[in-house]
Amino acid sequence: MNIDAILKHSTPRRESELLLAYVLKKPREFLIAHPEVKISKLQETRYKYLSWKLRRGYPLAHLTGHREFYGLDFLVNKHTLVPRPETELMVELAVQAIKSQKLQVKSCVLIDVGTGSGCIPISIQRTLNKEQGASECIAIDISKPALRVAKKNAKKHGTNITFLHGNLLQPLTNHRSLFTDHCSLTITANLPYLTKSQFDSEPSIQKEPYSALVADDNGLALYKELLEQIKLFVTRYRLQVTLFMEIDPAQTVSLTTHCTEQFPHGTIMTHKDLLGHDRIVSLTL
Repeated sequence: MNIDAILKHSTPRRESELLLAYVLKKPREFLIAHPEVKISKLQETRYKYLSWKLRRGYPLAHLTGHREFYGLDFLVNKHTLVPRPETELMVELAVQAIKSQKLQVKSCVLIDVGTGSGCIPISIQRTLNKEQGASECIAIDISKPALRVAKKNAKKHGTNITFLHGNLLQPLTNHRSLFTDHCSLTITANLPYLTKSQFDSEPSIQKEPYSALVADDNGLALYKELLEQIKLFVTRYRLQVTLFMEIDPAQTVSLTTHCTEQFPHGTIMTHKDLLGHDRIVSLTL
């Protein structure tokens, strides 16, 4: 059987092409340019098995082990959330913030909380050159298997990141030397923010790690805990803090209200994604 024949009745077409390209270890463009090329019986069997899993709801990224994010290729697996295009907005905002902060302070620390595959801090560090980038970059996750993937991605893309295991900012209690007076702290957080009912009603995400998607308190439990931890840090050290949090658009009012209650003198902004939906809430202290 040739490429054209096996793809003729495969849907969706683009995902099928990417899956077959993965099986053949060729770029997708090769399939389009050479539809007459025959594939082996073993390759056909492998493709059909992965196609069956794709129809069963397994993410394409988990089947191929790869996902593009911010123009970079990232390793992913069943232990990591599949990077979404809308999260690229967080990278853009953090890059702008760090560039601005580097003009004002000597020490700028980037912390990514709930790093997963590491796509956010790696993309930020790769975008900024050494002069513009953060003085230190730390990525934290409560999942050890996810951290193993993130470390591989950091090595793959040549970025110098310190990875810590633990819940939110708690691992930083052993790294207090990072927080000198007048240090600038940029925190990116794409934490679980879906409710259980959202997870249960959306088949497309049910093969991804539940703990990376769902949180209590209408999806805001972890963000509220993170804000409490930041409050302690700000009280203890003289820090400039800029926090970016990815949300569901329906959470805008609840989260911004909570931020105002916790930090009445902070600057709170909402940033929209390319579809015009509220996607990132930022807090500057």
